[in-house]
Amino acid sequence: MKKKFIILLFLIFFGCSNIEINRNNKEYALYLDKTYLKSLNFHNKNLILSKINNQWYYIRKDGKAMKVILDEKGKPDIFKEGLARTKINGKIGFFDKNLDIVLPPFYDYAFPFHNGISEICVGCKEIQNSNQTMLSGGEWKRIDRTGLLIEE
Repeated sequence: MKKKFIILLFLIFFGCSNIEINRNNKEYALYLDKTYLKSLNFHNKNLILSKINNQWYYIRKDGKAMKVILDEKGKPDIFKEGLARTKINGKIGFFDKNLDIVLPPFYDYAFPFHNGISEICVGCKEIQNSNQTMLSGGEWKRIDRTGLLIEE
């Protein structure tokens, strides 16, 4: 209770453009302030990409927003086979166009789905080399869209 009161005081005194909701680690979305939403132009679309505090988000008209990772070319991840990737607490997961988590962020790395399969890595580490990020170590597996491992 005391923690919530302190957060509320902080928001009152310093303002906020978004509020993060996280209930039992099952809600990964942000909910944006209506004032901020009015500054966005949805161009008759239900979902847009916008950069907030140097991070890209998919945003719905109702203010729900989901953080999206950058792809291998440094651009915000696009939906492939109806899913896009997010990175939360250092782990990658997948969400749908409703901005609902479909596969929770468990993976140290995951490629986008192709023909219903994603290559995922558990235990790999990102290594920065000049302008490139490389992956080292870990165990690579393949999963289906439900997150089940595919036997090789």
